[in-house]
Amino acid sequence: MDNHEILGNIKKLIEDYIKCWERRKEKIVKSSKKVYLSTNLTSCEQKYLIIKHYPLHELPLGVLRKLPIILIRTHKAQNVNHDHKYLWAWVAQVVNEAGKELTLFNSPELLNQINVLFRMNLLPATRLTTAFPELVELIAKEFIISACLAFPLLERLLKIKCAKHVKIDGTVIKPFEVPGERRVIRYGSKKRYISKVGHLLYLFEHYYASEDLRRDLEKFRSTCVDVYGENGRGYGYYFIDRWRNILLHSEEFWPVMNAVLVNLVTLFILYEIPNDVYLGKREMILRNLIFRSKVTTGSPFVFYPPRD
Repeated sequence: MDNHEILGNIKKLIEDYIKCWERRKEKIVKSSKKVYLSTNLTSCEQKYLIIKHYPLHELPLGVLRKLPIILIRTHKAQNVNHDHKYLWAWVAQVVNEAGKELTLFNSPELLNQINVLFRMNLLPATRLTTAFPELVELIAKEFIISACLAFPLLERLLKIKCAKHVKIDGTVIKPFEVPGERRVIRYGSKKRYISKVGHLLYLFEHYYASEDLRRDLEKFRSTCVDVYGENGRGYGYYFIDRWRNILLHSEEFWPVMNAVLVNLVTLFILYEIPNDVYLGKREMILRNLIFRSKVTTGSPFVFYPPRD
């Protein structure tokens, strides 16, 4: 079965999953933004989760790269489901096992930032709150903590990739333009510092991203606009900057917004992994996971599969 056929089957599962949840949603809550059912296992999950049909670790890299975008559609169904968790866990595992062969992740500090973000989103909530009831409120707001980790990490990744234009502190060293809704924003002459993540995303997409990644970023933007009714405005990523302001000003920030940010980080990471490295490391990673599962009940080096 080739990538196109697998993706077709996965997209059908997603649409069936959404329809299944649409039939249930009036029984739960009217606002899809408020629901975070990452540990929910209804008949919809049993029938239509991707992981019920395809082990994530067996999917080709080309298919994995589409999942961060495709999964955003499930937010129409009021859910941040197990498929998200398995994708995040597998990507975290691959980065940690293959990191030495991936130039971007040779920095221990950057790898630590990535690990902390994924760990926060993979916390075994039920077991933690059962053992430590005082953590209930913390676990209930884990998506807020995660978003506070995701924005700085996303900004750092973008500045590293856009190093010919921007220093890590945000200083602009080479002029570029970002289209606004009413006027063009010109960086490099009078505007010598960039602070908007959305502008960095535009810079990366149009000056640095590969053709395949550029297409996927365009699809990411259009999917978010469709699912959330957001406005990309002139540069396409206005909603990312708006969400960051919502978070910084302690307005209502929703779990699905965090999931979008983690998926965007995941998309960047997947495009940093060459296919030959992925194929060369996958079997070794699975062997290591089997070995660790036999000798220990838990390990700081294990992300996959996520633990409930």
